[in-house]
Amino acid sequence: MYEAYWNLNAKPFRNAVDRKFFFYGESYEEAYLRLLYTINESKGLLLLVGEGGCGKSFISKIFTKDMLEQGHKVALVTNPDLEPKEFLEEVLCEFGLDASNKSKGELLRELKRFLLESLKQGKHSVLIVDEAHLIQNEKTWEEIRLLLNMEEENRLLLSIIISGRPTVLDSIQKIPSLYERTGLQYRLKPLSCRETGEYIYFRMEKAGCSREIFTADGIKEVYAYSGGIPRKINNICDLSLLLGYGDNSIVVDQALVKKASIDLKGISNDSNFEK
Repeated sequence: MYEAYWNLNAKPFRNAVDRKFFFYGESYEEAYLRLLYTINESKGLLLLVGEGGCGKSFISKIFTKDMLEQGHKVALVTNPDLEPKEFLEEVLCEFGLDASNKSKGELLRELKRFLLESLKQGKHSVLIVDEAHLIQNEKTWEEIRLLLNMEEENRLLLSIIISGRPTVLDSIQKIPSLYERTGLQYRLKPLSCRETGEYIYFRMEKAGCSREIFTADGIKEVYAYSGGIPRKINNICDLSLLLGYGDNSIVVDQALVKKASIDLKGISNDSNFEK
């Protein structure tokens, strides 16, 4: 809607997963490297934690795309709060296997057969459990632990990445036999004020922007509102561009971002916004 006004060829702050808009901030690059290390070195289990909106799901989905493009096998479970057998069925389905009308034993045998075949082909097999903090059933966690027991000649057949909010650590620590299998863990941090500016400029450039539309004080206001959380940055920047289009603004400055933040907080502009 506002792209033509700002001379953009795409919306720069959509929350959709798009490799072109993946910003390699310090924390995100470190997280991605740990994902790669976990897979390449067969570390078994990696815990990736962070507050909501920090980009855990974005990184997981980008990583999944990259691994699939390289021919590796990836199962991405995004709704993991399931009973143990349902969880296994979901894993098999995500690997492209038929899980219908099978007992638990049959599911496990089918999965191991698939993992062994992938190993023979020189391919990694990865299970990514996103939104893992939603898992309520301890037996489902136990099922995840048992999947780490699948080995062939002392080599793990499956690498598992657990991604969720910090509360997921409480769930895993209640099962010492699972927590002790953790090869690596990483806490994804929000962007700093400097990185927030870099993130905004990066995304604007990828969308075709050829000038600095967000002013320095505008970026500081974005950071004040968002705390460096990418999802919040995207929401307020997107709305700021829309409001700027409606106001015929030349740039997105502090006042415009404040107006957007008031709107997002659901507060009446008339009673709370000083022009």
